[in-house]
Amino acid sequence: MRLYLIRHGETDWNKVKKLQGKSDIPLNAFGEHLAEETGEALSTVPFDVAYTSPLKRARRTAELVLGDRNVPILDEKRIEEMGFGIYEGLICKEEASEIPESGIFPVFPCSGKVPSTKRRRIL
Repeated sequence: MRLYLIRHGETDWNKVKKLQGKSDIPLNAFGEHLAEETGEALSTVPFDVAYTSPLKRARRTAELVLGDRNVPILDEKRIEEMGFGIYEGLICKEEASEIPESGIFPVFPCSGKVPSTKRRRIL
């Protein structure tokens, strides 16, 4: 058995380095393009099934990678993204390149410590 792991394409939040977590942010146009290119590169791989996180960006990536192939796409909650609570939508302050004109600068410290989700993930 071969297992292929494919990360979702780019979202607007990826582009500005916002922490997404479980926020259901869709792919942007470039993210869709990346997924289509990945599909072309993997066009000869005989996939039997695709499992995705329940989020839109993961599902759409799978749809674009598989194209018109008749492969079932199954949402699998056990592989959904970790939730980061109040940190979602914020930018790590060391990653931020400029402060918005509003003066409001929603950032989180980049200490590597995030709220506990009381879950373990296996990679």
